[in-house]
Amino acid sequence: MNKVKKYILVAAALLAATSAGAQTLNSLYFLEGNNQRHKLNPAFASERGGFVTFPLLGNINPTLNSNIGLGTVLYPQGDEMVTFLHPSIPADEAMSKFKSMNVFEFDLNLDILTVGFNAWGGSNTIGIALRSQSGMYVPKGIFQFLKEGQSYNGQEFDIDNLGFQSQNYVELALGHARKINDKLQVGAKVKFLVGGLYAKASAENMRIYMSDNEWRISERSKIIASSGINYEFDEDGNLSDFNMDSYQIGGYGLGLDLGAVYRINEEATVSLAITDIGFISWKDCAVAENRNQEFVYNGFDNIGAEDNPDGSNDFDDAADELEESAKNLFNFKDSGKQGHTTSLYTTIRAAGEYGLLKNKISFGLLATLRLGTPRVYSEAMVTANFRPSSWFNAAINGSFSNVRSSMGATLNFHPRAVNFFIGTDYLLAKFSKQIIPVNAAKFNMAMGLSFNF
Repeated sequence: MNKVKKYILVAAALLAATSAGAQTLNSLYFLEGNNQRHKLNPAFASERGGFVTFPLLGNINPTLNSNIGLGTVLYPQGDEMVTFLHPSIPADEAMSKFKSMNVFEFDLNLDILTVGFNAWGGSNTIGIALRSQSGMYVPKGIFQFLKEGQSYNGQEFDIDNLGFQSQNYVELALGHARKINDKLQVGAKVKFLVGGLYAKASAENMRIYMSDNEWRISERSKIIASSGINYEFDEDGNLSDFNMDSYQIGGYGLGLDLGAVYRINEEATVSLAITDIGFISWKDCAVAENRNQEFVYNGFDNIGAEDNPDGSNDFDDAADELEESAKNLFNFKDSGKQGHTTSLYTTIRAAGEYGLLKNKISFGLLATLRLGTPRVYSEAMVTANFRPSSWFNAAINGSFSNVRSSMGATLNFHPRAVNFFIGTDYLLAKFSKQIIPVNAAKFNMAMGLSFNF
């Protein structure tokens, strides 16, 4: 547990761009013949009638999302790399690369099995999927705290929304789409959610006082974990460890998707969808809180990523000292069992498409707004869609968002008996040799296989 305490404090400087928001590829939105489009808008019906996805391979979709990267925290110095904490790196230059809220997220959407069929006057889907959503949120003030040391005198400010959250659940979805008339098609999907594991660690009302001699930090922290994760406390009543118990259902929830597609004429179509309206109620969550403790920090000096001639490392030594001073911040006390409710990440999509050359080529505009805490994501995607034959189509896209701009491409093969697709919405990202994004990164990929009947 001691190692955990130490690295929680320095993780903000080391985890740049390791984590993500997941859904089926937005690039699929205009690709007719794809059996996964109902995930983006429940009004989209399968054009082949019935289908079944290959178990666990129907849709595999990991997504990475970070607004900073490795180049934010590491700088080249000759043949070596040093951290942004090194005195040779000007504070203004280092701080200019951090955002007011630095986000690291990783999501996974994995279809276990989906079946589609025509009945009851429309197209229907029944699907089981695994959803995993994790994120770390670090305010810029934390990096200022580590970098600028005693450069502030007698100043005090508050930091909110520092934390980590992960929710993992299984989704059973029942969808129905039908035509109202020749122009309008609508759809809805009801989702029954079974919670697996949920965990949240947050620091609230963190107050930092900085003077010439020392910094003082006071804050109130809370750790919440769903059933299946047990806390252990020492003889003083402080949290000392945690372990995984035998699997238990963590909670239950409901979700709803709504969508509509309207064909203006043979060339032009508009559509609107709202997905993942809902919640999960987690039962018997173990809660541990600290007691507004205080810790004193005297600054880091000459901290780099390189080792000293004697084999020691200033960063490791300073982190050890910081651990001893920071123990009070990690004296979590047992607060018993409580219920906890989380919202799904509701996503709104509005789109328009115009076709040319008898719809062999079309151009689409898709606007996406994803609601979440503490960050809202907005994006505009322009796509060019190509349909050279009845069994193959493809899309290339350019996206502009409040994370970063990028490009992507998707291939969709859909002959009569099978549908296979592979692609990415966000392809342009520079990675290090360790496959860590160098700059802000928004990256995803997806592939899927299903059979038509």
